[in-house]
Amino acid sequence: MRINHTIDIFIENKKWLNKKVFTTQKSINKAIYNFSYCALKNGILLSKFNQDKKIKKFESKINFILADDKLLQKLNTKFLKKKKPTNVLSFPNNNLRKDRVKFLGEVFLAYETCIKEAKKLNVKNIDRVAHLIVHGTLHLLGFTHHKREEEKKMNNLETQTLNSLGIYYYN
Repeated sequence: MRINHTIDIFIENKKWLNKKVFTTQKSINKAIYNFSYCALKNGILLSKFNQDKKIKKFESKINFILADDKLLQKLNTKFLKKKKPTNVLSFPNNNLRKDRVKFLGEVFLAYETCIKEAKKLNVKNIDRVAHLIVHGTLHLLGFTHHKREEEKKMNNLETQTLNSLGIYYYN
């Protein structure tokens, strides 16, 4: 299958541009593109988009917003009724059009939570970010972890994708 994938990245918090995770806009673009592309490649055939089992080409676009705990707490409170920050939130586009690039949705990441979790898990910051990009991208493809069976399927896809990126940890 051929995947034509584009991304837009919006840096809402300048902390993302430091040596703890990324050093330049170019390094951000390359890493996030690679992480999300691998998630698409591994997940698309098992997703809701492959209902007819005949997909030969998949076009997608995703917006990634690199934010902070403050913004993700606001979003988490508004949409999930949880009054605390979280590491990643995905907002799938439920109005996809078949005749143009599929805007899958948006993925928001919280800098402070990502860094804290990397330290707690004893992994590189970039590896934690990779995991959260993969996780968020899989949500845009329709994967969830509400039920045990769904969670197992999503965890397996995350692990497979991270391993293909040379990342061998899992939380």
